[in-house]
Amino acid sequence: MMRLPFVVLSVALVLFLLFPVARASTRIPLVTPSISPLRLAHPLGDAYLLVPPRCRSAACSLIVVSHSRGMTAQASFERAHLNTLYSSFTSAGYAVLVSDDAGARSWGNPQSLSYLGEVHRLATRHFRFSGRTYTFGYSMGGLPALLSAYRGVFPVHGVMLLDARVNLEDAWRSTDHKRRAEIAHAFGIAPTDELPHGFDPLSDYGEGSRIPMFIAGSPTDRTVPFSSNGERLYHRDSRTAQVELLRLEGPHLGGSHWGPEVVGSMVRFVNRLEREYEPLYGDTPEDE
Repeated sequence: MMRLPFVVLSVALVLFLLFPVARASTRIPLVTPSISPLRLAHPLGDAYLLVPPRCRSAACSLIVVSHSRGMTAQASFERAHLNTLYSSFTSAGYAVLVSDDAGARSWGNPQSLSYLGEVHRLATRHFRFSGRTYTFGYSMGGLPALLSAYRGVFPVHGVMLLDARVNLEDAWRSTDHKRRAEIAHAFGIAPTDELPHGFDPLSDYGEGSRIPMFIAGSPTDRTVPFSSNGERLYHRDSRTAQVELLRLEGPHLGGSHWGPEVVGSMVRFVNRLEREYEPLYGDTPEDE
């Protein structure tokens, strides 16, 4: 007699997992006066989609944003510098998917990549999608941003990285035992185990990548050392792919790292790629 509620709840959960729901957000502020984030509900964390008005009638490309350690998609809207970033992307004519990455400390684990594939598919139903996706990862978000491309979560036409972690082995081998335990928990392994293969963009994927990249970071970053992350990735892939490197000053995710020079460079990077794809795909946004 008491088993029916459990069965009903179980069926409801399965339906929720299979059919994520998009809802207009009532708590997230407007990024621009004309764009209200669309909440894409998901049991592993809601994502948010920002769609410029032009994307209702003209084909637009999508930028997927993956966050830093401890951040969430919803909390990111409380940060002025991130709102400015989102506004810069949408003002340039791109739809923006603010990902929750399946948790605040997912470290590019399998669940985060499955999640990204699901919310990407859902997001592209809500505007005229050009078929082109670019990923942007800051700090820990560099892992899912790159792995989405390397593991074929969805077709990625370019990757942007800011103070990004792309060397998982380096984080795993560090003397920060709390970080190691956190990574172990994310991957469901013991701190004494080896990392599963295929989730470290630097160690598990060799030279030969042809994915265009924009890499920005600071040599004085003590949280995610640039020399063993972004700079090392640049030296590995710049011989086979279009890779731009922008050296910054100051600490990890410092205020100047979100300034007009850096954000403008990212917009120009994507705009340039869009112009290169134009003969294959059609019209592209204009530089401002």
